[in-house]
Amino acid sequence: SLTTCTRGMWRSRRAVGEVLRAAARRSAGPRCLHRSEHLAAAAATTRAPRGLDIDARCPRPGRGSRRDSLASSRSFSADASASSRGACWSCGVATTASDLFFCGGCGGVLPALAEGDDANGSLLLFRVLGVDPPRFAVSNDELERAMKNLQKILHPDKFSTAPNVAREHSADQASLVNRAYATLRDPLRRAKYMLRAAGAGVAEESGMGDEQGAAADPALLMEVMETREAIERAGDDAGALGAMASANELAEHACVAAVGDAMDAGDLATARKETVRLTYLARIRDEIKRRLPPG
Repeated sequence: SLTTCTRGMWRSRRAVGEVLRAAARRSAGPRCLHRSEHLAAAAATTRAPRGLDIDARCPRPGRGSRRDSLASSRSFSADASASSRGACWSCGVATTASDLFFCGGCGGVLPALAEGDDANGSLLLFRVLGVDPPRFAVSNDELERAMKNLQKILHPDKFSTAPNVAREHSADQASLVNRAYATLRDPLRRAKYMLRAAGAGVAEESGMGDEQGAAADPALLMEVMETREAIERAGDDAGALGAMASANELAEHACVAAVGDAMDAGDLATARKETVRLTYLARIRDEIKRRLPPG
């Protein structure tokens, strides 16, 4: 009938209009952004590494399966999808914390999250590099691979023809990735980052106490003094300094392992104590290196 025909034409016209409006919305975003490429690359990068060691310099097989009591055992995705980040600057689609780098609607690069903006607490840097759930036992190889993959899609050169806002967001995102890599690849910085998130931070300036003002262990202070005196006595004796450097390196590896064990057990007091000791050992390493002759 005429009525049925008219209704059919109206439905067809409305469908065509919806298609055209959708195409217009997609074309409104920056043309240099390729949604499928960005989202696929980001998804591949943020898969959680498995079976990782505490530190590439001190292999300890099987630690990737241990329990981490400092951080929640839930994956980041458990909470991320529920938290809104507001509307995408490019297409206006609502975004959530799971849209870490790119809009899920148009693929536009999003503003970089700040530590306090992350719905998963204050361990954002782990999420940036795909360490899910966050844990102390990570390998430098996995972190470097994640960093390089992200820089391939977030580098500002990729957005040279995009609007200014996209270039600014890409620069901020690339900076966040670099900060995450620099923090997590170093065992000492990683330990301090995790302890601070757990409310048991180590004082940054002295490295010998905690952020609540508690003093360091007197025995450790005595050890620090004796070691510094030994370095002074060694003077420019390369043999003596080299022997001290080797002993200090072994002590660092043992200390990193102790920090990891304490983190896994949820023993914040021991983790903080060992992190203070690791701070001291790192400074001794730098002092010996400064005194050793070049080459």
